[in-house]
Amino acid sequence: MWNLLRYAVPVMFVVLLLGCSSEPPPVDVTPPDDLSLLKGGLQDIADSGELGSGVDAIPQLLESLKASDSAKGEELTADFAALQGLSDPAKIKAKAKAMLGKL
Repeated sequence: MWNLLRYAVPVMFVVLLLGCSSEPPPVDVTPPDDLSLLKGGLQDIADSGELGSGVDAIPQLLESLKASDSAKGEELTADFAALQGLSDPAKIKAKAKAMLGKL
């Protein structure tokens, strides 16, 4: 009886480990485009009225917008510079909503 247990337990342990080691299938993830990220960042600002750390990514997103739509990119870059100079949360919200309307 003990001989059977001595061999059966390690075999069952190895079978259990081998059965649980299969890899999950890969998942395709497409990152959001720059315009969606820009809209999301501006929406966060429009909702909160605060220029938090998320604002750091917006200049880079505006540069990519300039590559596809130069006029809109330039206009929004100027608006963003004005937005950064604001301190009143109500004015920040209004400016961010105005920028969203241009997208």
